[in-house]
Amino acid sequence: MKQNTIWIVTTSFLVAAAGFLLPFWPLTVVGIALCAFSGRWPYAIAIGLLLDVGYGAPVGPYHALYVPFTLCALVCTAVRLLGARYMLGRSNKHL
Repeated sequence: MKQNTIWIVTTSFLVAAAGFLLPFWPLTVVGIALCAFSGRWPYAIAIGLLLDVGYGAPVGPYHALYVPFTLCALVCTAVRLLGARYMLGRSNKHL
């Protein structure tokens, strides 16, 4: 593992863990998105699964989402991959 990858995964995990310890779930989503958008999507999915196990199943109107942080990691990964494919497939005169 490269030093850059270690720093990005550590920072995103710390941000996500801070959102878990402080009951502030948007900070957790930011940590997962940071990891996914930086290109380390397997780690983002793993962090999402770990946080889903920690939080448990959601209650209320979102009870059908059994793994919301993992779904967030998958959506962020899809956005990054499709965005990179779109941006790298274009030349400067088409942008």
